[in-house]
Amino acid sequence: MRALVVGASGMLTEVARWLAEQSYQVIVVGRNRAKLERVRDGSRYPHLFTLFPLDYGQTNQLREAMEQLIAEQGHIELVVAWIHSTAPRAISTIQQVLSRPKKKWSLYHVCGSRAWIHPPLVQEVAGCSYHRIILGFVCEEKGSRWLINEEIAQGVISAIQSKEPQTIVGSVEPWEKRPT
Repeated sequence: MRALVVGASGMLTEVARWLAEQSYQVIVVGRNRAKLERVRDGSRYPHLFTLFPLDYGQTNQLREAMEQLIAEQGHIELVVAWIHSTAPRAISTIQQVLSRPKKKWSLYHVCGSRAWIHPPLVQEVAGCSYHRIILGFVCEEKGSRWLINEEIAQGVISAIQSKEPQTIVGSVEPWEKRPT
């Protein structure tokens, strides 16, 4: 089994490592090779990692890289993607390329809290089971705070395990309580 984690060098680091623990061959994508090496080297299963330094905001470069990955490594069953708004075509590009072999795969799209109010428009693609993960916030006695990486990783892992179409990590209501 193969998993692709886009944006793995930050809050999704522990998700990538957990996937390796589940016996996935994990391909991690990010702009900074040194950060990707830290993701791999901090794992108990570094041999299960493939590093793919890439700026996913460059659509043509992303398309070519995804095609190369499939040609070299075969079908990817699971994608976890945290895509910044600076790369609006990244999700659709990944969907188009990975759906070409006409095999089933799952996309876990990690989104910021604004996705609760303005969900991203994601097209349905044959063979792709789409799952949205919305990252909220935590209400505390004296206000609220954003989720920390550990909470995000655990929420994403829980979403993968549950296979629900949409998961909210933390809270998104009351909206006016969001941290500033």
